[in-house]
Amino acid sequence: MTEHIPKIDNVMLKEQRRRQLLKRRRIQRAVVSILLLIVVLIVIYMFTPISYIKHVSIEGNHYIADKTIEKQLKIKKDTRIYSYNGGKAEDRINKHPLVKEVNVHKGLFNRITVTVKEYDIVGIVTVKDREVPVIESGRILQDYKGNVPNEVPYLQGFKGTDKQNLVEALNKVDRTTRAQISEVVYAAKKAQPNLIKLYMRDGIEVLGNTKTIAKKLKYYPSMSQALDKDDSGRLKEAGYIDLSVGASFIPYNDSEDSSSDSASAQQVETSTQSRDEAKDELQKALNKIKESEKEAE
Repeated sequence: MTEHIPKIDNVMLKEQRRRQLLKRRRIQRAVVSILLLIVVLIVIYMFTPISYIKHVSIEGNHYIADKTIEKQLKIKKDTRIYSYNGGKAEDRINKHPLVKEVNVHKGLFNRITVTVKEYDIVGIVTVKDREVPVIESGRILQDYKGNVPNEVPYLQGFKGTDKQNLVEALNKVDRTTRAQISEVVYAAKKAQPNLIKLYMRDGIEVLGNTKTIAKKLKYYPSMSQALDKDDSGRLKEAGYIDLSVGASFIPYNDSEDSSSDSASAQQVETSTQSRDEAKDELQKALNKIKESEKEAE
């Protein structure tokens, strides 16, 4: 008995082959069209103003002006983003004495982002009749040609180790508090080798110690507000805040009569209610300092 072999429908087979062929051709045409479109877009992007750098964003700079950084980027009106050398731009910007790190990133839509990390300026000194900045490492930028910031203190009389100790102390003080200091003067004595005087921008004088001044200055705003002042903001009773030992307000009359180098809270006169209140507020600030020191231990 012979096995029955079904006949193949030639018409149906041809139709299937035709459909498969049409499908392949459609896919091929779509791929070719997409490739041509990509090529056209690339050509348009590369040889038309679309690829010009149009946006530059600068972040992280506080002391260095945007224009100074933009000048070193050397971006012209017809500079194309795909051919721009960000590495060379970083090298040029890094030559600025206040630049610690810099990154030039080429983003989408013709945007350049420059992220700058600066050395913090903790003070100003005079070198050859010129005011120049002192950065966080203690280095004095003697050849600095830029504008000196107004919100950093002027340092007077500090050299060598004393200067470095002060720089380390100021570097621990936040920028907002440090901006309240107008001048720091070296005032060391034999019994107090770390003694300094700070002249604040609100007109108050502060006596301090380089080893403890960073922690105690955190409470300076509350100390300043606790003192009795007139409508113009001046102290009704002239004196200074002593942070070298404890925290006290010392009237100048008392300091002239005192034989000790630094006054304590017991030396504060209590003849008026306003001075008592000031003493209490300063003592509260001192207590906060002591509490923070205990927590650190």
